[in-house]
Amino acid sequence: MNRLPILTGLSALFLLFTTACRVTFAPPVPTEAPTPAPTATATPIWFPPTATPTPFTGGNLAPTPDMRPGIGELLLVDDLSQADPWTTASDANGVAAVSEGTLHLTLREERSYMFSLRTAPVFTDFYAEITANPSLCDGQDEYGFVVRAKDGDHYRLALTCDGHAKAERYQGGSLSRQAGWVQDLAIPSLAPSSSRLAVWASGEQMHFFVNDFYLFSIRDTQLYFGTLGVFVHAAGEGDVSVSFDDLQVWTLGD
Repeated sequence: MNRLPILTGLSALFLLFTTACRVTFAPPVPTEAPTPAPTATATPIWFPPTATPTPFTGGNLAPTPDMRPGIGELLLVDDLSQADPWTTASDANGVAAVSEGTLHLTLREERSYMFSLRTAPVFTDFYAEITANPSLCDGQDEYGFVVRAKDGDHYRLALTCDGHAKAERYQGGSLSRQAGWVQDLAIPSLAPSSSRLAVWASGEQMHFFVNDFYLFSIRDTQLYFGTLGVFVHAAGEGDVSVSFDDLQVWTLGD
């Protein structure tokens, strides 16, 4: 089984270490942060340095009549009946576990993140959907869909529990908002609730959706391929619990 530790801090960081039975991602550490002394065994970094915020620089595309063009063959259907493709974890700070057709993320550590990523396959151009079911969250707590994840870097569609949405890029230790802050009736502002999250990605262009409602687009030339995943973020002191299910991925045609 793949296991993923809980990452704490004001933004998302990863730890990469591989054993015979575990694969996780390492958070890029800012150059000014001291490097921990090596130990005899691999040790998770529970309180890594905070990522450096990068100012939002815009880059949204103008909406077009068809924001999901060229959807083709269904490539992947994951009913979450098997835990093997996902990174999981369980300790006093939280749980990421697959059971009964659902991926459950429960985070008990304040102001921290938890990610669960699919180890394969790697996608370049695609259209993907997943259902998110927050059962315990409040205010600025977040949950969402991770795409093009590679070596810790990724894009993500993030929803807050008070009904806002944004798209972000995490790369090289920096987190930058690419689109949003959007509030709409299509975005739930309470828990429990259920939403279908979707991302259309082709080259440098990506479109983001909630419940078949088009939110925003970005054009970015930094990350072109990677795996998929999900995350939760505790913005305050309360616990956050969100489950995910029914992942589907399609090809994009000409």
